[in-house]
Amino acid sequence: MPTFKLGRISPALALGLFAAIPAPVQAHTAYMLPSQFSANQENLVTIQSSFAEHFFRPEIAVDSDDWHVLLPDGTRAPFANVAKLRQLVVLESDLKQEGTYRFTSGVRRGRVGKMVLVDGKWQPPRGEAPAGAQVRTSQTEPVSDVYVTKKGPTRAAVDAQIGRLVIHPVTHPSDVALDGKFDLAILFDGQPLPGLKLELDRGGADYDTASGHREVTTGPDGRVSLTFDKAGIYVIMARHRADAPAGSATDERSYTTTLTFEVQH
Repeated sequence: MPTFKLGRISPALALGLFAAIPAPVQAHTAYMLPSQFSANQENLVTIQSSFAEHFFRPEIAVDSDDWHVLLPDGTRAPFANVAKLRQLVVLESDLKQEGTYRFTSGVRRGRVGKMVLVDGKWQPPRGEAPAGAQVRTSQTEPVSDVYVTKKGPTRAAVDAQIGRLVIHPVTHPSDVALDGKFDLAILFDGQPLPGLKLELDRGGADYDTASGHREVTTGPDGRVSLTFDKAGIYVIMARHRADAPAGSATDERSYTTTLTFEVQH
């Protein structure tokens, strides 16, 4: 899975090109973080969204034209308030219905990058592409999700598909506990993605002696079963490159989907 670490180039350029870099390194990742994952009498939730290299330290605000909420009955609604700051976006939503809400960035489109075929390998161009070199263009298409449940879990918002690359919770995301497991299916265009590496991070892991980062791989059925040694808030990320849909402005798209969830004691 290609990633890209922001360094001496501008953040906007880096975020647009990271999916085209073949060598895996630590990368900035978009996330959605709610003020609470479960509610009882509460009628409001506040969510932050940002790009971060260490969770959950916001660094670059996520830009989206498709912020929305899937309500427990499966219908779509806008956020009550959206405030974009330089390092994060703050979103508010009412919790009037009982059941599970899905808060999402929706499908976003990033900048366009280029890859050049050099000695049989696709790599980013260094300066001008050599004359006659084969060039492919790529555009990022990320989606970030999080679920919040009021009183009792429901499935309508969980089972809806947003974007082409989907992290689909088989275990309800509000029922993940330290002594249990979290079963996920990774789908692309509705079909399982076998052998896909996923990246899993736990918030606050910088204070631990051991890294909170690990990689897991989907099985032949496109599924993965996660277990945990610590409670906390986690982010799981899937990345997949594929040919862009017909009529697109680029040759391929780099899809990145993240899901934030809580592991309870």
